[in-house]
Amino acid sequence: MSRQLKFISDTILSQTTSGLAGEYICAASILARGWRVAMSAQDSVDIICWHPETSEMLRVQVKACQASRQQAKKSRLSFNLGLGGTKRLPTKADYDILACVSSEQRTVWFLPVSDVKQKKINKPCTFFETPDLESDSWARAVEIIHEERHTQQTAMRDNKYRGRSGSDSEFSPKNW
Repeated sequence: MSRQLKFISDTILSQTTSGLAGEYICAASILARGWRVAMSAQDSVDIICWHPETSEMLRVQVKACQASRQQAKKSRLSFNLGLGGTKRLPTKADYDILACVSSEQRTVWFLPVSDVKQKKINKPCTFFETPDLESDSWARAVEIIHEERHTQQTAMRDNKYRGRSGSDSEFSPKNW
């Protein structure tokens, strides 16, 4: 049985106000996962979060959507993920985690930025009713980021004593 959508306001909110509400919904979800949060007023980072025991820090970009704002298809949510004037795909340099928020359902779906492969994602409202969506997607996103950072650190360590070409040959005595 599908939950009836609950609108977060009595009137249709502006996109700015809807986005701000989504940021707070997302912040509450991250807090519930045992992390600390701070709101950020940056272009592609809305929330900075850190784990109190490990001090690991993550940058979160929030995209909020209201089904009530969708003109034709109120059963689907459409998230625009592109950045900048040309609407390019985000990279690890922009942020670590994308948080797609269904404002009416007050539910968040987390993705590592490396999983963002298109500029727009459409999801049915029922997707946000998936049990444990927030906790499972958060755990998966953090795990992927850990793996990517470990791989990057290993590659940097392995290349530390290599030249720009990635070869040890230019450091051998015969080339001195």
